[in-house]
Amino acid sequence: MNSNNSKGTPAPTPAFTSLPTEKGLEGQTYGKGGNGALVSLRGLTKRYPKVVALDHVDLEVRPGEVVGLVGPNGSGKTTLLLCASGLLASDEGTATIAGHDVVTDAQEAHRRMAFIPEIPQPFVYLTPQEHLLFTARAFGLPEGWQGQGAELLRDLDLDEKTQNLAFELSKGQRQKIHLAMAMLRAPEVLLLDEPLIGIDPKGGLALKRWVRSTAERGGAVLISSHSLALIEQVCTRVAILRRGRLLAQGTIDELRQQARARPDTSFDEVFVTMTEEP
Repeated sequence: MNSNNSKGTPAPTPAFTSLPTEKGLEGQTYGKGGNGALVSLRGLTKRYPKVVALDHVDLEVRPGEVVGLVGPNGSGKTTLLLCASGLLASDEGTATIAGHDVVTDAQEAHRRMAFIPEIPQPFVYLTPQEHLLFTARAFGLPEGWQGQGAELLRDLDLDEKTQNLAFELSKGQRQKIHLAMAMLRAPEVLLLDEPLIGIDPKGGLALKRWVRSTAERGGAVLISSHSLALIEQVCTRVAILRRGRLLAQGTIDELRQQARARPDTSFDEVFVTMTEEP
C-alpha cells in the first residue's frame, strides 16, 4: 500500500502491532494466568520535565476482573495505559501482560493484549473489511474468521461501510474499526482508554458485552473512562488516580466505606469526595 498521496491526507498509521502468531476467535476461554495477575504493574513511574505523570504505581488485574481506572484530568490514566501496553517507556518499574514483560518480552506480551486508544488511528487507506483481513493475516487467525468478522461489522453498524476508506468515516466509526479488530482477535487482556468517546449507544452496548464476555472467559480488562456510569456497569473493581499516584482501589462499596459515605451515596459523589485536593 502506497502511503504517499497528492491530497495531503495523513499516511496510514498502524492500529495494532503485526505479530504472525496469534490464534483465537471470539468464544475461546483463557485462564492461562491461573491465579496470577494477567496485568501486573510494579512501581510504575513516568516523569516529564515539569511533572511526575506516574509515581510508583502498583496495580494488578487478575483473570475474570474488569478494573476501572478513574481520576481527574491529568491524573495519569492514559500514561498508565500506555506504559502498561509498552507503547510508552516508563522511567522506573515494570509492566507485565500474562507474565510477559512489555519491554524485555514485548512480542509475547503484545500477542496477548489489545490496546484501544482514546483517539482512533486506523489505516486511513483501508476499508473496515480490509482492516479485519489485515488482522486475520497479521495474527494468524484460523479459517472461519470471515463469518465472525461480518457479524462484528453488523453489530457495530459498519456493514454498510465495508467499502469506505477509513479517512471517509466519522471518529466514532473509526473507533469501531479498532473495536472490531480487537474483538476478532479475542485477546485475553484488554487495555481500553476512554472507549465510549464518539461511540453511539448500539456500539456502546456491543462494547459492554465484549468487556463482560472477556472477563467471563477468564480474561482481564483495564478500562479508563470519565463515564462513571460505564465503570459502575462493567467493573468489578475500581482504581482511583490523582496526580500520578494510586489514591485508592476496591469495589465501589469498599470505596464508599473508605470515603466514609452512606451506602446509598452515588459513585459520582464518592469520586468527587476522594479526589478533592486536601
